[in-house]
Amino acid sequence: MNRRNFLAKLTHFFSLALGALIALPVFRFLLESLKEQSDSSWVSISSADANIATDEFVQISFKRLVQNGWTRQLVEELVWVRKKADGSFIVFNPHCTHLGCAFGWNSNSKEFQCPCHGGKFDRDGKRIAGPPPRPLDRYETKVENNVLKIGKLMKA
Repeated sequence: MNRRNFLAKLTHFFSLALGALIALPVFRFLLESLKEQSDSSWVSISSADANIATDEFVQISFKRLVQNGWTRQLVEELVWVRKKADGSFIVFNPHCTHLGCAFGWNSNSKEFQCPCHGGKFDRDGKRIAGPPPRPLDRYETKVENNVLKIGKLMKA
């Protein structure tokens, strides 16, 4: 091996090593983000036997791990939960579909009422009055090992 071939092979080796050093963090970042999406798609919010009366809404707070860029933090969130007669659950996002104000459940009139612009929704989340353009957003739900879990937010 002459000097020219040796330097060419050495240059190729260092080029490959430099490319691997740059590519490894990128692959790790992509793999971690895919793994987190699959693991964190369901969040436990309550026991399925908790104090949730059938056909009444209860506001439940829970903590969700939120990744914002490179930082992760536990964020407390609220949802409205109703246990149906068949034992399944309906879970609503607590923000009005008009401008995102927090709405409340009025147990006397059996409707959700948004205090910002007068939006009203029935117990199934359908719009019955006011400016909201669509029904309430609800989460996918499942009960696993007697724990109520929510998944993706489904916009109507």
